[in-house]
Amino acid sequence: MSNPLVAGQNAKLSTSQLTLQFNVDHASSIDLDASAILLAKTGKVSSDVDFVFFNQPRHASGAVSQEDGSTFSVDLSKVPPHLERIAFVLTVEQGLSALAGGYSFRLFGAGDDFTFDGQGAGRPEKSLIVCELYRRNDEWKVKVVDQGFAGGMAPLAEHFGVEVEGGAGQATPRETPSAAKPGPEAKKSINLSKITLDKKGDTISLEKTSSSFGKIHVNLNWNPGGGGGAKKGLLGSLLGGGKSGGIDLDLGCMYEFRDGTKGIVQALGRHFGSLDSAPYIFLDGDDRTGAVNAGENLYINGKHWSDVKRVMIFAFIYEGVPNWAQTDGRVVIKTPDQPEIEIRMDASGSQQNFCVIAMLENRDGALHISKEVNYFAGHQVADKQYGFGFRWKAGRK
Repeated sequence: MSNPLVAGQNAKLSTSQLTLQFNVDHASSIDLDASAILLAKTGKVSSDVDFVFFNQPRHASGAVSQEDGSTFSVDLSKVPPHLERIAFVLTVEQGLSALAGGYSFRLFGAGDDFTFDGQGAGRPEKSLIVCELYRRNDEWKVKVVDQGFAGGMAPLAEHFGVEVEGGAGQATPRETPSAAKPGPEAKKSINLSKITLDKKGDTISLEKTSSSFGKIHVNLNWNPGGGGGAKKGLLGSLLGGGKSGGIDLDLGCMYEFRDGTKGIVQALGRHFGSLDSAPYIFLDGDDRTGAVNAGENLYINGKHWSDVKRVMIFAFIYEGVPNWAQTDGRVVIKTPDQPEIEIRMDASGSQQNFCVIAMLENRDGALHISKEVNYFAGHQVADKQYGFGFRWKAGRK
């Protein structure tokens, strides 16, 4: 009996001999390719030989072979020690939305049988990291990633640290191995130390690399519009590019622990929290002028992550006229020994003064991060939507 997985979920593997089969319902006119990419601990490719695709169907180690267009054989016992992940990807030239019936995969071997059903409708991305097999503490696991890239194979290759010749728009799956060799016109590779959650609802799940997550750092920052000039604060250009006078943006969070304890950390009411005692969440100050280059920072004590149920990260305009579309606001979530997670506040012009940016959840001990970027008229309306159940009254700094 198969075990269905959902996006972001992982499961232990009990065998090293596995078969991965893709099943895609599509018309014959759709150009679709499946590939496997073997990655080092950094999440980057070590060499162009670590791509397995139709024109290079077998890895030199014998760890991965493409048997046909939709089937891969995997022998985890043959994965070289310096390689710790195998990512399986799909590329659809017409975009995932062309897969009206969606896509699925089945990963099976002696004692293992896992399945996943993914959606294609409404998705403009042309390439997709479907799942990955990864080694952790001498054990292998499977994880459903389901992360798409709008530009096709080139941005996906860049995501894995590959330098692409001739610009991102010119690379295709068939060019990938040669594109991995840097040339005089090669573009700079994207550093895999940062992963961007592009669309509302995008998620990623981080697992502990040691006994705890350490200090989880949430930074809110921005670039002023028009390029050049000094940083003015996340809302420094809201009033037509002038000084930030009158604009006061606050970073904060609503939290809920597994024992039912709930609370808020924010500058309003001077609820700055504490890192070393409950609630183990700390706001390092209140930038009321937008002049602090480091932006606003919130810290979560990862040693107590097992006590946490969820943490909702928000930004709130305490003073000033909301015009989020004039900013390049972004939150970066940093965790030791993990890739940075970037979330951009990509509103098209909301006039609400409260933005729920991200939700951090404890899912079986993992740190699950989802992009929200939902706008509300204030704390109370957002609370009602997300169900924390606080009692509200007017507050001051």
